[in-house]
Amino acid sequence: MLKDYGPEVQKIFLEMMLQDAQSYIRVQNIYNPENFDRTLRPAAEFIKDHCDRHKTMPERTQVSATTGLRLEHIPDLNEGHFDWFLEEFEAFTRRQELERAILKSADLLEKGNFDPVEKLIKDAVQISLTRDMGTDYFADPRARLMSLKSNNGQNSTGWPALDKLLYGGFNRGELQIFAGGSGCVTEDTLVEIIDLPIID
Repeated sequence: MLKDYGPEVQKIFLEMMLQDAQSYIRVQNIYNPENFDRTLRPAAEFIKDHCDRHKTMPERTQVSATTGLRLEHIPDLNEGHFDWFLEEFEAFTRRQELERAILKSADLLEKGNFDPVEKLIKDAVQISLTRDMGTDYFADPRARLMSLKSNNGQNSTGWPALDKLLYGGFNRGELQIFAGGSGCVTEDTLVEIIDLPIID
């Protein structure tokens, strides 16, 4: 972790977010323009406002024209650079929020208002990125289905060929939907479907 998150490092954070919208999306839950140096704050606010209103990152030229801050393109960025960004941005945000919480707490304590202090400090210390971005259904679907089979237990569909495709049958507690083109179900298949047992 860095010891100093000065304006130069903060500027790199903004440049990396502009270059890769996914990076901004990953840090959006902890992104606060107030954490940035006063020279960078107008650009940080503009980026947040633009994303909130238009659901897309602004161009560098828009940031420059609106705020006067020139953000550069960083060549040859790879996955390791963005891992660094996520780790350092989280630490930077936690540090800035904690510093602000301590300053607010001092004012509150001076006024004898003790109740909000614990929450202010606790919220700042617990700042973290959302790590779970959901299930990627296209990443190793076989492993995902095998895991479901191991954890949920399977119920046979009654058709060995279909059971094989489903790695053992239906999963307990899940809704199963099958679709097919017009005319693909024969009368024999329909009789088999109607005779399928109901699974709890």
